[in-house]
Amino acid sequence: MIRANKNCLLPKVWPLIIIILLFSFKGNAQLSADYYQSDSSFLKTHSPLKATFMSALLPGLGQIYNQKYWKTPIIYAGFTGILYYANYNNYVYNKYKDEYDIKIRIKNGEDLEDPYPGANENNLLSQKETWRRYRDLMYISLGILYVAQIIDANVDANLFDFDMNEDLSFHVEPVLIQLPANNSNWSSNTSFGVRCAIQF
Repeated sequence: MIRANKNCLLPKVWPLIIIILLFSFKGNAQLSADYYQSDSSFLKTHSPLKATFMSALLPGLGQIYNQKYWKTPIIYAGFTGILYYANYNNYVYNKYKDEYDIKIRIKNGEDLEDPYPGANENNLLSQKETWRRYRDLMYISLGILYVAQIIDANVDANLFDFDMNEDLSFHVEPVLIQLPANNSNWSSNTSFGVRCAIQF
């Protein structure tokens, strides 16, 4: 009978690890030279639509277009890992399925040799369903990773020309406020105040 550890957590968490790696690294965005000024407005030539289409056409291609080259190997490592575990889970599922089918055929009166006489029918059915579920989860994870890398390419393309300057500051300074000359409620035309300014 097949000996497999159905409590193995690696096939379950592998897709999650890949998706976390994909989104956890943060590149430094810069103001691209592709910007040019016309009539006091900035136009950008780096297209999020193009990045999205390229990633949909070939996973990782949008990341290359966005100059996030390091993400492409992670994406393909994710696809490779998920496909490996999907294939392994499918192999184990088919083994239990064949074993269970033989048990059922023998039970129905067919003259067959039982290659696994010590295997319990209910246990075989439970194992078959467990590994079928693992296999299906890998296929679902494959689709999730495919969609995630498209979304990642789109977001990176939208932020490609975004200036992530760390010069964010908050200033508080005293100011003199000039009051109207006909203001009878004040003895002076000048008052003190505080001005707050946020630079971003």
